[in-house]
Amino acid sequence: MTSPNDSMVERQTRILLEGSPFSEWPCGMPASIDPELVFIGVSPGNSPMPEDTISSQAASQPPRFVSAPTVHKPNNSHFYYPDSSKYWEKLRYLAHQYFLLENDGITENAAISRCSHFNLGTGDAGTATKHDVEEDVVKWVSSLLDRIHKPELVILFGLNSILKDEEISSWWNHSQGLTVPWSTPHEQRRLTSYHGRSYRFREWRVKASSGNELKLVMWPNHPSRPPFRNIEFWQRAVREYIHWA
Repeated sequence: MTSPNDSMVERQTRILLEGSPFSEWPCGMPASIDPELVFIGVSPGNSPMPEDTISSQAASQPPRFVSAPTVHKPNNSHFYYPDSSKYWEKLRYLAHQYFLLENDGITENAAISRCSHFNLGTGDAGTATKHDVEEDVVKWVSSLLDRIHKPELVILFGLNSILKDEEISSWWNHSQGLTVPWSTPHEQRRLTSYHGRSYRFREWRVKASSGNELKLVMWPNHPSRPPFRNIEFWQRAVREYIHWA
């Protein structure tokens, strides 16, 4: 029997999918029905476990990791996906550290239950270029942030040069989307915990049509790329950002 809570989640999921290119919630985008922290990446990536390859998905096998919106993340949420680059482990750490600021007793699962993760493309690209994002997906995510979701913070990975591209920027800044001046961040701060190449956090503060005021942060580099392949460097950067934020 469907519980009242299940019915509410189903209704909200239908609302979130309106205007999307998807008939069902896409795999690889674990979501909350009302996220306070939103992560945005380029694509699902190219390092699935062997049993989760595109070919097995095409064979209509049900996914072993859940992405559809929930109130509380289950133990098989896609946030626990054990990819080789530890992408999801790194995001769980970031979410947990962020919410520990306001509640020093919060568990990791409770933290990620307040998060959604979106990609701007659906392919399994191992690179991050403008060709890896899709117009209808970009527009959908931008519209969700402008009109439905009301997060405190949006963190983007591997999208700096992509969203500055004139064509991609126009997709994001469409008439029903969240307007962001991607080429001109409102604030920048150097990542000081890494002493090699210079990396920067870039921050925008914008107001959505819903009235919600959002802070968007472009992370210095993708979690799977230098210097963040090293999880110790990743954790240092997270602590540095949390202290700044």
